[in-house]
Amino acid sequence: MMFSQSEKLIAFRFFCSKRKEKFISVNTVFAFLGITLGVATLIIVMSVMNGFRVELVKRILGVNAHITIYSSEKNLNDYEELISELENIPEILTANPIIDTHGMITKGEIAAAALV
Repeated sequence: MMFSQSEKLIAFRFFCSKRKEKFISVNTVFAFLGITLGVATLIIVMSVMNGFRVELVKRILGVNAHITIYSSEKNLNDYEELISELENIPEILTANPIIDTHGMITKGEIAAAALV
């Protein structure tokens, strides 16, 4: 990035102090380092959080299907044909058959619903 001569002059004026005012240059150095550290911290945190988000979405969507197709009948007997039709669609990477049913788990007096 190119700076004009006036911008360089103003930056040099505020960054470097006169000989008798050495405290101002120390304040300037601390402010400059503080801003640099703050910006670096923000960049690092945003990068880490973005990577965490990508991994989280990848793991959640890796376990759960994007689309689930159910049969209006009790059983879906021609699922091989349906899977081959779905895999011919270019946007669909994989298609897998699953079997799920509802159940109940009991322990003593406690009962809970379960998806198997």
